[in-house]
Amino acid sequence: MLTEVVPLLIGLAMLGGLAMLASSMGGREDHRTRSRWDTRFDYEARELRRTDATGVLTCRKCGSSGSERAGVCPRCRAML
Repeated sequence: MLTEVVPLLIGLAMLGGLAMLASSMGGREDHRTRSRWDTRFDYEARELRRTDATGVLTCRKCGSSGSERAGVCPRCRAML
C-alpha cells in the first residue's frame, strides 16, 4: 500500500511545482491587464450617473430603462 502512495505524492508535488512555474511566467502581461482593469474601474467609479427619485437609470448602450439597484440593463445586460 505504501508503494502505491509514494509515487502518487511525488506526482502531485511535481504537478504543483509545474503549476507554480507556469503561473510565474505570465507575470508581465498580467500586470498590464490588471493596470488597464484598474484604470477602467476608477473611471467608471468616478463617472457621474444621472438618476431620478425613482431609482431608474437609462442604459448608455441600448437606451432602455433599468433599476439602479439591479446594476445591469434588463435588455442587453450592460452595466448601468
